[in-house]
Amino acid sequence: MLNSKGKYVFSRSMLAVWAGGYILVGISSTLVAVSQGWLRFANDADEKPAVEDGSNDTESSEMTDAEMHKLLEDQVDVIDAKLPRMTDAELLQSTAARECLDNPDEWKRVPFFWPRSDIKRKSAFVPGTMYAENKLSVEPVVFMNRDRKQFVVITHIGKEMCGHDDIVHGGVQATLFDEITARPAFWNLPRNVALTASLKIAYHKPAIADQIFVFRTHLAKMEGRKAEIAAQLEDSQGNLLSEAEALYISPKNATLVQDQTSQVEKIENVFPGNF
Repeated sequence: MLNSKGKYVFSRSMLAVWAGGYILVGISSTLVAVSQGWLRFANDADEKPAVEDGSNDTESSEMTDAEMHKLLEDQVDVIDAKLPRMTDAELLQSTAARECLDNPDEWKRVPFFWPRSDIKRKSAFVPGTMYAENKLSVEPVVFMNRDRKQFVVITHIGKEMCGHDDIVHGGVQATLFDEITARPAFWNLPRNVALTASLKIAYHKPAIADQIFVFRTHLAKMEGRKAEIAAQLEDSQGNLLSEAEALYISPKNATLVQDQTSQVEKIENVFPGNF
């Protein structure tokens, strides 16, 4: 409408009516555009990544089993090329191993992992979780002396077993001490059953990762169902890094852990020897 000066003026009600009309027109236009396919709203599912050959995800997902197997093999080859492989042959070349191999009437090799079944081993902490590249990258080599009271264990500990940079975690050493000191206890306690009662460790020097280490353990004392075990960890040059004292017990309750006597012969027959 015109005011007294001849200029157009608009009341609030008129502005509201016009604004509402424009909004309705805009909504109607948008709905028409969508219904005709002129306008569409994008979502995450629509945003498919492009592949090198220009095909879409549906086509790329139609990979044959042979192609998938080849792809996985190629990926493994790339990983293997980047990660150095440790073998037990290298462990057997260590000074500690040669000393045992050169005296076959006193020392015999026995397996570190038992049982040998991969399925059962995967459920165990050391052979399952710790046995991997850059951790325990190869099964440790174990030698047992004739009276079954001394054991030498040669192993490689990788860089993914560290606490401080490049230093083997003290907890990793403790775990391996627990695993290794059990051997003379297992072979000598009643029913060949040994459960850890206590474990004491003294750390003397940092154990630098990614090298060969030697654990030496022996039965220090045994009384009835109790066995006291001593052990030490050395680097490949024979430097003392840490020591352990462990107490093992064969439980009175025979049903707690089944008799392992039948396993001893199986374990000792894995590798040939003079005794």
